[in-house]
Amino acid sequence: MGGAYAEGMPVDRRTRRRATIGLLAYTAFVAAVGLWPTPVDRPFDPLLFRVLGVAAVVGIRPVDAYDVVEFTANVAFFVPPALLVVLIVGLRRWWVALLAGLLCSVAIEFAQHFLLPARFGTVNDVIANTLGALLGTGIGVLVMVRRRADAREPWIT
Repeated sequence: MGGAYAEGMPVDRRTRRRATIGLLAYTAFVAAVGLWPTPVDRPFDPLLFRVLGVAAVVGIRPVDAYDVVEFTANVAFFVPPALLVVLIVGLRRWWVALLAGLLCSVAIEFAQHFLLPARFGTVNDVIANTLGALLGTGIGVLVMVRRRADAREPWIT
């Protein structure tokens, strides 16, 4: 049992295989959303701005509330893949998840800027996506550390 931990690998092959399948599926989702020719929230804009209009009651302009929602969504968008990458590469190479999140975000934003006239590639999105990758990486590391601790010291019931 110690060999897998010494290498920083996932607890078992099944976890790694499931994480890889999950990452492949999520990558297709990220590519579809990130490279969709028009903004993915466009069909929901009227409803979204009506809902965000409620924020005006407390003095927040709907457009400002939208910016917060968009930033938060971009953060959340990159948490799952980073977590999955940590489960695949292990603790020793946790940083790969963060780097992959940054590079994928930059690639998507460049594609939006240069290839998709109806989309806008922004530095703000790269920041939000990378923050999401950082959170996902942190969660993945915590999961791996916890699994390592559980394997070393089984709970007494």
